[in-house]
Order: sequence, then C-alpha cells, then structure tokens
Amino acid sequence: MGPGWSRLLALSLLFPIDPLGILAFLLGWGLPGCKGSRIIGGREAKPHSRPYMASVRFLGEHHCGGVLFMAQWVLTAAHCFFNKDSSHALVVLGAHSPSDPEPTQQVFRIQRSILHPYYDPVSHQNDICLLKLNRKAVLSSSVGLLKLPREGVDPEQGTKCLVSGWGSLSDFGESPQGLMETDVSVLGRESCNRSWKGQVSSKMVCANSGSWKHNGFCTADSGGPLICGEAAQGIVSFSGTWCGDPSTPDVYTLVSAYISWIQCVIQESK
Repeated sequence: MGPGWSRLLALSLLFPIDPLGILAFLLGWGLPGCKGSRIIGGREAKPHSRPYMASVRFLGEHHCGGVLFMAQWVLTAAHCFFNKDSSHALVVLGAHSPSDPEPTQQVFRIQRSILHPYYDPVSHQNDICLLKLNRKAVLSSSVGLLKLPREGVDPEQGTKCLVSGWGSLSDFGESPQGLMETDVSVLGRESCNRSWKGQVSSKMVCANSGSWKHNGFCTADSGGPLICGEAAQGIVSFSGTWCGDPSTPDVYTLVSAYISWIQCVIQESK
C-alpha cells in the first residue's frame, strides 16, 4: 500500500467520508462535492409535510428548489436563473416525488423572474430571486405557504433549523424517491468566515451539522429554504467542494435582509 492510500485510509478513520465518495476519488471520477447535488446526512420527509416546497424544472428535470410564501410568489436563488430563460421553466407545487406525476401536484409557468439587481455570481452576494407564477396556487394540505421572517432578524448561533430538497443521493446522480431533509444548526458568522476567508457577508447566514457529521445541501438543492422555527430564514446559496463538510459550512442568503426589496417588487408588480 503506497503513501497515498495510507493518507486516504487515515483520513477515512478521522472523518465520516461517504464510501461512494472514496471510491469515486480512487477511480479518478472526481471529488464528491456540490456538483453531487444532494442533501447529505438526511432522511426522506413525510410526503407533503413541507407543502411550501417548490420544484423548479427545466425540460422536465428538477433544477432548483424554492419556497411558496404567497399564493402567486416563490422565493428562490438568483443563481438558479442567472443567464437562463425562465420561459423554459416550470414550477411544480405539491410534489413529493422529483419526477413522477402525483394528483396533489400543481404545475405553473413563470410569468416573471426577478433577480436581485445587485446579484454577483462571483461573490454570491444578493443571491435571491422572486418568481411570479402565471396564476395563484390553490392552497391545500399539500400546497401551503411558509412565512418570511421579520426584517432584520439574524438567527443566533446554535439555532436549530432544517433544510430540504430533491438533490440526488450520490455523486453518481442517483435520484431520491422523494423530498429529502436534514437538521442543521446556525453557525456564527465570524467562525464561518474563518473557513470562507471573509466571503460571508452580513446578508448571509451559515449552518452545518454542529459536529463533524456531514449534514447539509448540494447544488440541486439551491433555492430551497433554511427553515428555523416557522420561517424561511435562509435560501440555499453555496457550499464547499465536499457537500455537507463542516470544514466549509453551507452558506444561505439571509432572507430578513431582503424583506423591503421583496415587498417593493410585489407592490410594483401589482
């Protein structure tokens, strides 16, 4: 066994690395990471227990998450629609399966997609987007609203939250049978910035497992909500190379920093 194998074995004993990810590394298929598009360390949600979850789909494939907060409005991440034509997208509400049709589902076209005017795809600043659906959703036990936080609310370190999405389950693109979710804890911004070299602004919030367990989100979970209590405190924005890796905490757009902008966009739309 060469020195490379010895180092990898030592790392595998120290950290809870996914065996599939190790296999991918050994075979040269690349590191597991945000390109793996998965909720890490999670569980399948009870069907329709998160009725506010929206699936944004391009060409019939799940692309990003979102959250229904008004009957005709979905909040998601700006990077989900950056340089994309929203007329080619559909928003599906009332879904549990990421692909199968269900009688609970409601499907919408997007009347307008409004990216934050100061969104920066390099720094991830202002990674937030509003989608106006082509009609109002019919609210039911399977399709519901999630509250937005009060303006200026900044979740305290240690706050218990939840993130959910339809990202694939492995780096090989295995799709989940249904909506996945996992528990995370808010991490202090100063601590988070030690990992992200000052990239995390006051308009972002970080979260991780609160231990060395790998819990969190990945790429196709983008745009989904970070739910703390009864409100969407964050929107999935960016993470490190290894999904759910506590050494590079997950970063979310802080929704409370954008309440005035959201209200302004909705008012102007009327």
